[in-house]
Amino acid sequence: MTEPVLVSPRLIYVERVIGIPDIELFDLSKDGKTALALSNKTGSYQLAAVDVRGGQLRPVSHGKERVAWARISNDSETICFSRDFGGKEEHQLFTVPLADGEEEEQLTRLPATRAFNFNWSNGDDRIVLAGATQETNGVWTVDSSNGQHSQIYQNRHWVFNPEWSKDDSRICISAKTTEHPTALELVFLSPEKEQDPVVYTPRVDSENTNGGWHPSEPWILFKTDARGRYELAVYKTDAQELSYLKSADLGLDFPVFAWMPDGKSVYYLATNNGRTRLYIEPIDASEPPREIPLPEGYHAGFFGTSVKVAKPGEYFVFSWSSLSSPPTLSRCDLETGRVETLNEHFTDLPLGRAEPVVYGSFDGRSIHGWFLKPTRQEGRSPCVLWIHGGPAWEVADVWNPAIQSFLVAGYTLFAPNIRGSTGYGVEFQNLNIHDCGGADLKDVEEAANYLKSRPDVDPSKIALVGASYGGFMTFLATTKIPDYWSAGAAIVGITDWKEMYGLSDAAFKSFIERYFGKPEENPDLYYDRSAINFAQNLKAPLLIWHRGNDSRCPLAPVQKYADRLRELGKDFEMNVVWDEGHGFQKTENLVRQYKAIIEFLDKKIGSSN
Repeated sequence: MTEPVLVSPRLIYVERVIGIPDIELFDLSKDGKTALALSNKTGSYQLAAVDVRGGQLRPVSHGKERVAWARISNDSETICFSRDFGGKEEHQLFTVPLADGEEEEQLTRLPATRAFNFNWSNGDDRIVLAGATQETNGVWTVDSSNGQHSQIYQNRHWVFNPEWSKDDSRICISAKTTEHPTALELVFLSPEKEQDPVVYTPRVDSENTNGGWHPSEPWILFKTDARGRYELAVYKTDAQELSYLKSADLGLDFPVFAWMPDGKSVYYLATNNGRTRLYIEPIDASEPPREIPLPEGYHAGFFGTSVKVAKPGEYFVFSWSSLSSPPTLSRCDLETGRVETLNEHFTDLPLGRAEPVVYGSFDGRSIHGWFLKPTRQEGRSPCVLWIHGGPAWEVADVWNPAIQSFLVAGYTLFAPNIRGSTGYGVEFQNLNIHDCGGADLKDVEEAANYLKSRPDVDPSKIALVGASYGGFMTFLATTKIPDYWSAGAAIVGITDWKEMYGLSDAAFKSFIERYFGKPEENPDLYYDRSAINFAQNLKAPLLIWHRGNDSRCPLAPVQKYADRLRELGKDFEMNVVWDEGHGFQKTENLVRQYKAIIEFLDKKIGSSN
């Protein structure tokens, strides 16, 4: 007779919270009728469409291989999307009618290419794609009728955000064309390669991104740090005139911005301390920026596509969430200000609540973060110190099922936005250039000291957990400052920057050079910030969780680190998920991941609840 298996209610809560569907707006059809969203409601990240007047989500893409990017054609008839296979980030483009009922068809047969993003031409006859191969970064045009592709631009460093001009005669991209670590220039390309690329920057070595063409004029709206802070600017390519908006008075960063349909104004999200607000600003400065009230939280999402305006300018469609509110798709009427929900998820789970916190670091710099508690807590509890990925990312007031999984399991959690995080201005974001694992590691150390001073945290039970760059920081902190931690869990992390550089494609070589320079230029920095060289110092029990197809943080260096820990007799466990890569995961694998991490922490330090 088979004995029943008793499953902790806490782990059932973890499975349920990971299963709450994610939803993020990708695009809005030009006729204003249909919103296109990315959701994992089916268990993997697929496209779904919804009528902006209300109704049910309907599937657009199918299967278990995740969708990475999508755009609706200008005639509102066809969707083009990129699909990843097995998490390897070797993408192909697919098309599917926006109307209900048909299956997608593969459009391209690209060689191994990491596709970042793409856009339809205004005539819908071509698609322009920015991406990378093993050897080069570049831009390709794709014939939308047959999938034939042609490379029109090649660059040593990374390239993003290709946008067609209104007459399809030019393409604007953001590209790193110099060796300055943080510089990005606007580059104007001829789709037929009839003219040489034209590079524009308002100031040498400044960062200029996400150029978007005016609806009818040859003007570009973009984000720049040319004056030492992030702000929005308009460059008139015909007159070669540059003007700045008043955005910098309202926020420290602008993750979403675009032209209003009439071209007289722009809209943007302004970020302050992990929350966003929406504004409309006329470009002629005739009126001050006007706020469009939205629910409190974060509206920028992951892809920077989460706010779209209908072509007549009558309403916005947007996705949003908070650390304690699951993702919602909504519509805001500009005339009445009324916000209507198009899709949301209700849950009776005991979700934890977030408290904004500021602590002082070693050099007197203020570090902002979020302290989260379970709904029921008594006395001092074990605490998870959660380090986000990126490093150019942040823990905003945005839904994070991983964070909530610890809370419903009874752990408190602190998520600091250490130096190098986005959302706090360009100077703060660039503090870790050529210093990853240096001063930001000290920010982590001071975060641990802050936790030890709290009356609701057990100072002897602080676990360090993080994914991607957070996984790197977990590996490094548990070897460089080992006495702070009672346990650690490193998810898709980095243990050897030099080996990772050698295994990377052109895009991620550029990424590593931004933060470290080349290995031959800074060998001591590469050595000092790689945990493989300090494995002997590990004291805390460590769980290593990696993915076999990860092309951003490859498995091989992490496996070598695990082998070294085994030789040293260290207390660790390792699990590899072979059918996944970096980034968004299948829900079943995320459930496995966070249940395993929480069971590991329960075993090593125990939850008080």
